[in-house]
Amino acid sequence: MLHQGDILTLQRHFQYHIQHAVPVEVYRGNVHVDIGMVTAVDEGFVELQGTLYNRTLFTFISRPGY
Repeated sequence: MLHQGDILTLQRHFQYHIQHAVPVEVYRGNVHVDIGMVTAVDEGFVELQGTLYNRTLFTFISRPGY
């Protein structure tokens, strides 16, 4: 289980967030881009409510309780 502020890097991190409806914050560098629920994930991309984010270009932060 990840805690608030932890960075999601592994496939199981994203799967946990999907299964438990834990919000994720998305950053590109130090710039906040989005926040929402992960709806799908594969090796290259994370989908947040219809928007795809490249896993190599963006950082995903766990936000339980948001």
